[in-house]
Amino acid sequence: MYERIPGKSVAPQVVRLGRGIRIAPGEEIELDCPRASILNVAFRIHTSGTVNVAVEECQEDDGWQRTKTLEAAEGETVWHHILKKPVFRLRLTNPSDAGSVTVSVDANLPCRV
Repeated sequence: MYERIPGKSVAPQVVRLGRGIRIAPGEEIELDCPRASILNVAFRIHTSGTVNVAVEECQEDDGWQRTKTLEAAEGETVWHHILKKPVFRLRLTNPSDAGSVTVSVDANLPCRV
């Protein structure tokens, strides 16, 4: 089996980024995220309709850079992403021109214990 190395354990840390967020047709919102200590993150996105999700990472000199995108369909989507930078945010966009969507987002930001 595996041997546990003292001081090198990792535990899940689930953070609620938003609950019941209503996004109007064509609207775009930003969700600020806590600084990641481990650059491996998983998102759980629950939406009432299609929503475009983008991870943007803070570059020291260039501001925010979009590093990954996903189209989340109605229902629940789990999305794993490996960050390049510890400071990041999510940008949610409702691509529909017909109706609003309601979105909830949780992130698992593992941390060292």
